[in-house]
Amino acid sequence: MAKQIRWGILGAGRIARGFAQGLRILPEARLVGIASRTAETARQFTRMHPVERVYASYEEMVRDPSLDVIYVATPHNRHVHDVTLCLEHGKAVLCEKPFTVNARQARQVIELARARRLFCMEAMWMRFIPLIRRVAELAASDQLGDLRMLMADFGVANAYQPQSRFYNPALAGGALLDRGVYPISLAHMLFGKPDEVVGLAGMTREGVDEHSALVLRFPKGRLAVLASSLSSFGSNGAMLSGTHGKIQIHAPFFCPQRMTIERYQPALDPVGSDLTLKHRLVEAVKQNPVLKRVYPAVRSLVRPRSRDVTMRIKGNGYNYEAAEVMRCLRLGLTESPLMTLDETLQIMETMDTVRAAWGLKYPGE
Repeated sequence: MAKQIRWGILGAGRIARGFAQGLRILPEARLVGIASRTAETARQFTRMHPVERVYASYEEMVRDPSLDVIYVATPHNRHVHDVTLCLEHGKAVLCEKPFTVNARQARQVIELARARRLFCMEAMWMRFIPLIRRVAELAASDQLGDLRMLMADFGVANAYQPQSRFYNPALAGGALLDRGVYPISLAHMLFGKPDEVVGLAGMTREGVDEHSALVLRFPKGRLAVLASSLSSFGSNGAMLSGTHGKIQIHAPFFCPQRMTIERYQPALDPVGSDLTLKHRLVEAVKQNPVLKRVYPAVRSLVRPRSRDVTMRIKGNGYNYEAAEVMRCLRLGLTESPLMTLDETLQIMETMDTVRAAWGLKYPGE
């Protein structure tokens, strides 16, 4: 493969502009061109991010033999069509989240990518942020004990505009697909595939979810309590709890730079029976009037050990997912081990389950 990997961007909206900005700090990346549905959005894009080519259509872009990979940044409802178009013309693809509107579409795309042996990945940029990678490492270790619960929410108030991509059913709008996919993806990364999914939503007049709250149950009794909103502001943080400690991922959890790790000597052993040795010692001291005087010194044995960890982001964060795509392409991989297509499909299945309970169907489903 050439020294530089040549990118095309399909779509020219806000997320596409952010991705182009992220590519700038990657010397091995070369942004060749963009394709947009309208000349005006293309002009707006090129004023901020000069490119070599502005394609007259999506079809012209995918036929360009000079492109190595295409980033699909079109509205949710177009993903299945646009990714399919790229794959049918032999292009590797990075597709903005959510990967598709539903699991059926995701299977269709995944089967095509695998049949053509082409690289394909969901652009869940959160997965590649350095601090999130560190959280995944800590979760896989025993430093927090047995993982028990994840709590996360993503809420930002957007003006209610029925025809916008946030609220329009024809564009697969709603909080779940736009915001809820982040905490759901985090839960899948940490706990795997859920055994049970339940949730409630507040619906708009147009029939999409304005906000929602979900509970996911995983093997070993682990739980994820997740929320998303288009109409209100949330903490936008996340908390991962285990029997020996917890990690607070400071806002925004989907692009974080700081976390607080607290480790405890648990009051009960992992099976919930006898007091631990340290706690038995403390209880004995508290019962003895003579030893009570030394109790303040003993308290340090059971106080949580807390430390802040800061991991600064280089660029705007989109560069990390782009770097992973290029790493995989150079290695000849057709999937990223950090964001597999099987996991993307499971995430779509989780969201399908929730929407079915709400009776939320998009046009064409």
